[in-house]
Amino acid sequence: MIKKLFLCAVWFAMLQPSLEAQVLSAPEIPSLPDAVARMANLKREWTALQQTPPKLAVRDCFLFLLDALDTHFLEPKQVEWVLKLVQTRMISDPAAGKSYGNIFWGWHETGIDVGDGNNIEFCMQYGLPIKLLFNDRLSDEARKTLDEIFTLGIQGARNQVVRISYTNIFLMKIWNFVAFGQVYHQPAMLEEGRHYFDQWLDHVSRYGNREYDSPTYCGVDLESLLLMYRFTTDADIKSKAKDALTFLLNDLTAHYNPVAGILAGAHSRDYNRVFSRDLLEEKYMNPLLGRANNNVHLFHQLCLATLKELGLSPDQQNWMHRKNRFIVQRWDSLDNAYACDFVGQKVSLASSNQAYSPDDKPFVIYLNSSRIPEMPNIAFVMEGRDDHYGTWATEGMGEKMKQLMPPGYPSNGGWGKTRHLMPFMQSAQNKGELVMLVSGNKDHNCIKDYLNSTIILPNYFDELWTGNHKIPVPSIGHQVLIDETRTFFARFEDVAIAFRFLWDNADPGVMPVLYNDGYKFEASREKFPLIHNGTLRITLQHPNTGKANIAIWWKTAEGINTDQAFVEFRQEVLNAAVSVKEENGTVDIFVPTQSGKLGVRADLATKKRLEYYNPAPLPIDFLFNIDGKEIGKPVLERYTIPAQK
Repeated sequence: MIKKLFLCAVWFAMLQPSLEAQVLSAPEIPSLPDAVARMANLKREWTALQQTPPKLAVRDCFLFLLDALDTHFLEPKQVEWVLKLVQTRMISDPAAGKSYGNIFWGWHETGIDVGDGNNIEFCMQYGLPIKLLFNDRLSDEARKTLDEIFTLGIQGARNQVVRISYTNIFLMKIWNFVAFGQVYHQPAMLEEGRHYFDQWLDHVSRYGNREYDSPTYCGVDLESLLLMYRFTTDADIKSKAKDALTFLLNDLTAHYNPVAGILAGAHSRDYNRVFSRDLLEEKYMNPLLGRANNNVHLFHQLCLATLKELGLSPDQQNWMHRKNRFIVQRWDSLDNAYACDFVGQKVSLASSNQAYSPDDKPFVIYLNSSRIPEMPNIAFVMEGRDDHYGTWATEGMGEKMKQLMPPGYPSNGGWGKTRHLMPFMQSAQNKGELVMLVSGNKDHNCIKDYLNSTIILPNYFDELWTGNHKIPVPSIGHQVLIDETRTFFARFEDVAIAFRFLWDNADPGVMPVLYNDGYKFEASREKFPLIHNGTLRITLQHPNTGKANIAIWWKTAEGINTDQAFVEFRQEVLNAAVSVKEENGTVDIFVPTQSGKLGVRADLATKKRLEYYNPAPLPIDFLFNIDGKEIGKPVLERYTIPAQK
């Protein structure tokens, strides 16, 4: 039976959804690993939802309902109440323009401007499985309300303009249109989803995944692709989802560190500055690889079950365990937008040649061993809040420092979020060493007159040196000055690490300093313990002009099993005849290495990368390359749409 739902629209006629949703059989609904934990979570969420205002995010109501329907946790009237409560957060006034059909994130917002319009994509991504799995468990009133939510919501999803490079949101939009078209027997909607999918595949086949290697958003990408693969009845879309999953899993496994349970490599968006583990690892990759499955929501378990059914190919397993692999990947249409990753036995070094976001991780080292499998990463950050470890958001500093927000602050600036600069950057990486050049200016998220260049360190080294002097780990609240050689060396088991500060704009006499703030990382997003969570940091404070320039040579080596080998490693860095030339805003910096000249030349006045000195030049015309072999294009090149003549 078809019920017609009359909703006003600004620019297109009313949709007529069929209530004959496609219900999957019970065996296709996976069980969760811990029924007790799941029920405890359901009770917590139900209690939170009944507060005034509710303490559960609007989008999470759909996660809750999926589990509540699966377990018969709620009475029919309670399901109706939840759906009608959610419906109150939708913007149903056609005068709202692009916000029409969207939905607020929380329970306090008023008016008709949704602001960040992504929430409709999340709500529909989470909610459409309700129609696919449990439509027959809804009362007539609940079904009517849910249909009204989705009918209005698909208009909101269409009204929201999403750039194709905004990977996680664009993929959600594809899934939402495909699923809506299938559930409500709307072929035009499904075709619109197919059109978006074709556009996205064409883009990625040319330029790579712009929202590359994010511990959070690669998990969201997986979800949308896995949902399409699991639920679509369209063979073409299913095949495309499979190829997209192959491309994404090639990327993830190539960078993955199964010992530490983390996605290594440089990251486009990373909300954990100190230790990179989030949705991707906790919900999907680690359970896939045999670690504990702590999922308490059916939504995540549906995606994980599908991922397990697909599994990893022999090539993907090989890449994940291959030692001394070197990965180069493109992530944008700009020629300079690429990232590199060298993965050894206990250490990996990664870099990006271009800033992506104010929460990216462009220069990073990961350490681990069987003795200490998980520890804080080594990461460079340039920021102007004295927020060295990225705790601004978890400490609520946005509200505490609200009086420092500058006039005209952009509405999407993220004042309450952890933010660093998006500076100009250029790097040349040859396997386990690189030269990086970074130049930044104070922006709207800075609260200090000066900028900091900080390297976060784990506090688990066996030896620390500056120049030819062995130094102790500073006690908590104390510091050690880096000496006039401007070098820092650390040894972890048989791994040696060196930083040599080659050039910067610090005031005369200002040196990098090694600090022990006593900071210990505690996971705040995904809840997991990190036993070895202690940190140190090296920070160079730049002048009060709000400008920062810095170049650093990073070097790693394994097999440093003797004191003499460590001496030789240090002397190689200390005795290197570094070349630094600066003229009319152009900086030319290189170091001699065993493999050859390594460095960069850039015009900092115009922010142009002029030259790379690298004994191992990049592959020609690469998309995703491992050890000189292109593995990205063979998967996606069939989806490149020929240019119009």
